[in-house]
Amino acid sequence: MYLGGAWLPYGLSIATVGFGLTVAIFAAYFFLVLKSADVSNYMNELDVAMGVGIQDLPTVSMLIPAHNEEEVIEAKLRDVAAMEYPTEKREVIIIDDASTDRTRVIADQALRELGLRGRVVGGETRTGVNGCYNLGFKESKGDFIGTTDADVKVDHDALLKAVKIITRVSDVGGVTSRMKLMSSAETSAAKIEVPYRDFYDSMLIAESAIYSTFPGYTNFALIRRSAFPTMPLDYGSTDGNLSLAIARQGLRYIYVPSIAFYEPIVVNVKEQLRQKTRRAARQIQAAFANRSIAFNGKCGRFGTLIFPLRLLMMISPVFSLIGLVGVTLAFASVSVLLLPTIPLFILCVYFGAKRSSKVGLIWSMIVHEFYLLMGLIYSPKRGSAWRSMQRASTAAKGVS
Repeated sequence: MYLGGAWLPYGLSIATVGFGLTVAIFAAYFFLVLKSADVSNYMNELDVAMGVGIQDLPTVSMLIPAHNEEEVIEAKLRDVAAMEYPTEKREVIIIDDASTDRTRVIADQALRELGLRGRVVGGETRTGVNGCYNLGFKESKGDFIGTTDADVKVDHDALLKAVKIITRVSDVGGVTSRMKLMSSAETSAAKIEVPYRDFYDSMLIAESAIYSTFPGYTNFALIRRSAFPTMPLDYGSTDGNLSLAIARQGLRYIYVPSIAFYEPIVVNVKEQLRQKTRRAARQIQAAFANRSIAFNGKCGRFGTLIFPLRLLMMISPVFSLIGLVGVTLAFASVSVLLLPTIPLFILCVYFGAKRSSKVGLIWSMIVHEFYLLMGLIYSPKRGSAWRSMQRASTAAKGVS
């Protein structure tokens, strides 16, 4: 059985265009960003900034959004209390997003017991993470705004390092940090996430070395008060909205790999799909809402180089899908018996990922292209509140 040999050239042409555009986008990013960045000089600049003492420390307001976090909020506040930064120079604001458990009571008690300057704010109506940060910012008084999540742990010297960098490296409006995963490396979700996360780190470093990065992580970040934006309630990720607002002001948002936070990874691939789809959709929303940054000289090389390539990378799954349709059409034009070779090839890559780290990265990138495609599909949908993820135990083995 076949569709007819006349369809073969059409299928091959479609496949060539689709996959060709995808390859061209990633090749452009590889050579123009990853290979052109002076990473060594950038890392030296960070080391110099962190290597000198600082006499007059600025005040910092740490904002912690929380919805039904009774199991982790006390541990989180203990983690904040352990930070190497003077207590009198920081305040802690927990934004309770209409929790229905004992989050607020536990947080109030922990603040008193730990001797932390701060309070719990929030109302009975959920606003989502963006709304939490808007409220927390209004309630804050610090010279700088720190952001962190209720379920992550942060290096105890992270805040001091971030303050040194943001006050000493030129044109920096915000500092973001490195994600280290807490999970068993044997889970399927971790095998997909870890290779991608390593590659993503190299992207954030290279972009920061050139000028500025997107979206970074608000799991732990430090922002100049004057650069902190009011974020839309029903669209866009907090990470994306924040980093792009800083870039729009002509300031840099830079990634510092020596500052780390530790996030528990999701427990399985199904939960990972839900998490990644949501994150991708909201990052795409933020990016396209700020598309005027592309080719804007005021935003430095982030506007003229990095952001346009990132926008193209966000739509690359569409081109990949077109390429896959072309391959399917080409195979079917010869014989439908060839169609099973497509899933067979995917299975070979999957099992090859178990044996080779290089194949593992390829498999991870393929899966993340699918997650990004799902994000594109869901990006027109708006919403404010989030549902908690099922994560692995935070006591699990760390995976960096």
